[in-house]
Amino acid sequence: MGFGTLLLVNAVVAVLAGIACILAPAQLLATYGVSLTPMGLVVYQFWGAALVGVGLLTWIARTAEKPGSQRAIALSLFITYAISCVIAARGQSAGANSLGWSTVALFLALALGYGWLAATRSRTLETHSERKEQP
Repeated sequence: MGFGTLLLVNAVVAVLAGIACILAPAQLLATYGVSLTPMGLVVYQFWGAALVGVGLLTWIARTAEKPGSQRAIALSLFITYAISCVIAARGQSAGANSLGWSTVALFLALALGYGWLAATRSRTLETHSERKEQP
């Protein structure tokens, strides 16, 4: 999967999930067996707003062409999703319901995709620099 395609998939998933978190937080959390206080629901809606923001950023960034820009974007998203995967996996190991494993899998897939892109964009950048240095 290429850089633009992964960011496009990320954008669609993030915006849709974010909208769901904003518009129906209690119903969405109920599928995970979670109920929150009214303030907890507001915090979850803030999470939804952050997801919409990530979705919009990935939508805009999908057209980045410079290898250095692509690497920076991929590296920052790799770190974000790797941390998210660890948090989700810790939650699952603490006894969350089985639906939560889909969240772990999603974060793991995104982390691996962005990790691969960060590594390959780094090689592309190094190769491009080496070509410029040769007489």
